[in-house]
Amino acid sequence: GPSGVNQLGGLFLNGRPLPTCKRQRIIELAASGVRSSDISRSLKVSNGCVSKILGRFYRTGAVGPKAVGGSKPRMATPEVVARIARLKLERPGLFAWEIRRQLHHEGTCAPHGTPSVSSINRVLRNLPRDLRLTAEPRDPRPQVCPLAGAATLPGAQHPPQGSVSGRRLPPRPRPRSRTVFSRQQSETLEKEFQLGQYPDPTTREKLAAATQLPDTTIRVWFSNRRAKSRREAKQQLEGGGAGDSPGTAGRAVP
Repeated sequence: GPSGVNQLGGLFLNGRPLPTCKRQRIIELAASGVRSSDISRSLKVSNGCVSKILGRFYRTGAVGPKAVGGSKPRMATPEVVARIARLKLERPGLFAWEIRRQLHHEGTCAPHGTPSVSSINRVLRNLPRDLRLTAEPRDPRPQVCPLAGAATLPGAQHPPQGSVSGRRLPPRPRPRSRTVFSRQQSETLEKEFQLGQYPDPTTREKLAAATQLPDTTIRVWFSNRRAKSRREAKQQLEGGGAGDSPGTAGRAVP
């Protein structure tokens, strides 16, 4: 029976071609001048299916579907896969196109049965992990075994390959040193802050001469002091608002 319903309400069998009677009806309607979109709505067949049937009919004159089960035979048989793996193990640097040419030269495959380059690449990707690791070219640099203590210099320790300590990590940024102000410097800066929170270059130059601090440090101090002042004002505002009772908040005092 039908396995599904398409968007137009037509019934269909999943994976099976359209019946021949409907195919003939599509061709008859198209020959009488009916548009493919109208045919699709009338017969409840998708517009793409109608276009394919008409296109194949105009191109070949065939009404029926293509032969079922006419796919290509599998080229990568178990014998071919085994030979591909052997060639890759013997010569890890072989490319897929070179393996294909070698298979054709040896006569391992029929003249028209040699697998394609993409099929050979698929076989190489699907090789078992141990075979694939053996086939891959190894690092020519000498590997240091952590257990071979006799081969290493006394006192030299080599971390195991792949560990975090074996990899070179980026240098960590050094922590910034904090400036420690003396009592005289703090009092001088605080006195100037009470006069103005944004000192001009002339004022900063006088402060630098009085405190023996660079201009950059003075600007950072004033920036931090302004932030502290805003923070204290906010805390005082929140503390004053929290002290009001709900009954008196927002009520006019007579």
